[in-house]
Amino acid sequence: MKATVFPVVSCALVSLCLTSHATISTIGSPVVNPANGHTYYLLQPATWTESQAYAQTLGGNLVTINDAAENMWVYNTFPALTGIAQPSLWIGLNDAAVEGNWVWASGEPVTYTFWAPGEPNNTPNPYDPNGEDYATIRPPGYLPAGSWNDLGNPGGTMVDLGVVFGVVEVVPEPQTCVLLMMGVVSLLVFCRRKTV
Repeated sequence: MKATVFPVVSCALVSLCLTSHATISTIGSPVVNPANGHTYYLLQPATWTESQAYAQTLGGNLVTINDAAENMWVYNTFPALTGIAQPSLWIGLNDAAVEGNWVWASGEPVTYTFWAPGEPNNTPNPYDPNGEDYATIRPPGYLPAGSWNDLGNPGGTMVDLGVVFGVVEVVPEPQTCVLLMMGVVSLLVFCRRKTV
């Protein structure tokens, strides 16, 4: 009996996981940012929480913006790939746990922000009466270009707030062989200095 329970439970869990993300998929091919070597994916419109959950299945999180250059790269790269004129882009910044305490979904420290004037404002709205806890890059045409706004979680396809697409960032794992070689080279340099 125990031998048959595990496969049945495993199949049910796999089915549940696949079903929960059935409405979300990537759009186009992944894009590599030449400045940092990270891989980025554009997701179909969905809520912030759905987009973040799907990002994790890809091995990443909604994008963490570390500086102005990365922000403008995301802003200049992804809106054109959506196929619509006024897309917003979900990024990984949120204050869902504690209002006003903005954190990245990746767990990285917040070292850069680019809020539009008057944002974040946590405006209650019909889509999310608790306010706005999730950051987006505003659509092209809004100034300053590439600035951020906070939205409620329903996001996705809210007609009056535009359509919101998730941008996923996958950071490559350090390659063990490369790190090992760097250690060996450092050791050889150190030993050579000791003998000279």
